[in-house]
Amino acid sequence: MFFPHINRWLAAAAILLAAIPMPLLTARADDADGVRIISGEVTVTSPYIGRSFSEPFVMLTDLTAFVERDLLMPLPSPVQSTANLEGDFREKATFTLPLPIQPLGNPIELPGNSEGIQIYTVDFQVNIAGDPFLSDLEMTGWPTAITSVKVEMGTNEVTGGQIVTWSPDDAQQFPTGFGPDGKLFTADDLEGPLPAGWTVVDLNAEPFARLRDAEVSVPIIEGDVAMKDLTGLGYAEAFDALVNELSLRYPFTEYKGIDWDALAAEHRPTIVAAEEANDAVAFQEALFAFAAEIGDGHVSADPPEDLIIERVGGSTGLSVGQADDGAIVVRCVASTGSAAKSGILPGAEIVAWGGVPAQNALDAVEPLFSESNADGILRQRLMLLPRTGLGKRVEVTYRNPGGEEQQVTLKGSKEIGSIIDPCAGPQDRTFEMPVTAEILPGGIGYIKVNTFSEDFTLMTHAWEWAIREFKGSEVSGLIVDLRDNGGGLTRIPLYMAGSFFEEPFTLAKQIYIDETGAPQVTAIDQVLPAPVQWRKPIAVLIGPDCVSACEIFAAAITRSPNAIAVGLGPTAGVEGGVFPWKMPEDINFRAPLIGFEDADGKVFLEGVGVLPDVLVPSTAETLRNDAEAPDPVLDAAIEALKSIGPSRDAPAATPVN
Repeated sequence: MFFPHINRWLAAAAILLAAIPMPLLTARADDADGVRIISGEVTVTSPYIGRSFSEPFVMLTDLTAFVERDLLMPLPSPVQSTANLEGDFREKATFTLPLPIQPLGNPIELPGNSEGIQIYTVDFQVNIAGDPFLSDLEMTGWPTAITSVKVEMGTNEVTGGQIVTWSPDDAQQFPTGFGPDGKLFTADDLEGPLPAGWTVVDLNAEPFARLRDAEVSVPIIEGDVAMKDLTGLGYAEAFDALVNELSLRYPFTEYKGIDWDALAAEHRPTIVAAEEANDAVAFQEALFAFAAEIGDGHVSADPPEDLIIERVGGSTGLSVGQADDGAIVVRCVASTGSAAKSGILPGAEIVAWGGVPAQNALDAVEPLFSESNADGILRQRLMLLPRTGLGKRVEVTYRNPGGEEQQVTLKGSKEIGSIIDPCAGPQDRTFEMPVTAEILPGGIGYIKVNTFSEDFTLMTHAWEWAIREFKGSEVSGLIVDLRDNGGGLTRIPLYMAGSFFEEPFTLAKQIYIDETGAPQVTAIDQVLPAPVQWRKPIAVLIGPDCVSACEIFAAAITRSPNAIAVGLGPTAGVEGGVFPWKMPEDINFRAPLIGFEDADGKVFLEGVGVLPDVLVPSTAETLRNDAEAPDPVLDAAIEALKSIGPSRDAPAATPVN
């Protein structure tokens, strides 16, 4: 999911005429007073920022919100100075930003000044909804990462870097240091004169340096979203550094009852032994085992391929689920594999597996990956039960619908890519756009949102196009299918949810643990009315494969009294702001360092998810997911739409604060 500390963008955007910039004149060639051009480089190491940002640029961002310490303040001026990025920002991109002679930003009246001065950062930004200029719906607060200032995570206080200022004359004052409280723009700041025109202020110098060259290079600091690189440390030292950070900052330690000292004591000897033996595989297996015990679906380490092949590298060609009555039933049979030749049909009940009752066999499955709740553990066991070691055989007793018990021997054929969905072979793979739409029989609009990890602009345009088309076709209701959405960045789900609300509200607050162990509100997730609105009934299709940012979308939509959630069960209950580490041997480790709280200060979504308003019973028939199976969740949603009124009232939501 997206971290709001990247920039205080909200995920609701509009193309406003006010956002079209006025012409900005660059400085005259013979004017030697002050900075004329800002240049620099941008490199983004975070793996979560990339394919979603198809139209990045650099911008002067007004810092009025930081001076006021207002996380919800929108940009005070629609007139913005931007520059193109040359090159791939994931490797290294460069920019050149000419400064206007007379900027039209917000004049900030610092204490002791007779005139307002303008204060900016230089930021990495991204187009969301149509043009490269940020409207009130796209950004609030101030940038805290991938920007020219260094910002303390959690408190969001500026602690270094460079800012860009403009003064109307040379009679204004500007801080020369952070003052005794260590904060910028507070009452104890020492001040000195600020020259007229453009000045780059270097906050790393003591006192702050005023840079006045015609062209100044301004470094862009990736900040806390950057990959945390521990590759230069030994195995044990890197493990200790990882555990130390998690024990301080992991947001759900108390909620989940995690004893970090005990976890470290359990796994550190294996790490040390791997280092002494110079065994990279053993180190990876130890990290993988450590991650699996934390109990959070967002926590993971790169899985050791040999271990996966050894334990579950063989596919029998079955997918199974558990019905409400406890029966373990076959959801689908792959077109290839031993199950397809055995006579087992979709809907069959598995009576015994490996010579023991099916439930006992299921309970004995050892999960491989970390899960946030008991439902996640059950789903993983159901996913792994039909797997075997490569080439191994297993006896299976089953009963086809309406048939008698039969016993077959299934063989695990080598197939790793099908662990999640064994019935979808390469020949069955389809390529869908991130947002697809159609009108169902009966005049109901249907939008399927497959991910929140794709091109922002593509997704917002596709979403708005579909809503407009449905409104033009006068469909009676809308179904939003989120069942296969694995999540991504939160900016887009918050933006899309704005299509269903006429009043703004706060969905959640994001919490980060500071250096002292105190929780800090680092961002506020708001849903603001989007430019394209939908006012008719909505049914949201959910399930356990709706994860993370997808759950934020579902939670936001269902705040509307005109929306209803329909599913076989809740969403995954996996919620948090995920950060990356690069461990020795180039092993990737991931874990959330940001938690979400609701208006009452309780943990938001993690471990619980979004519950369906209409719970579809889990039976041998409704659990089937083969190509010939009906879609009982969709059918239930169509029926549920009939019970929702033709229009909705304002949401019963937490006021913006």
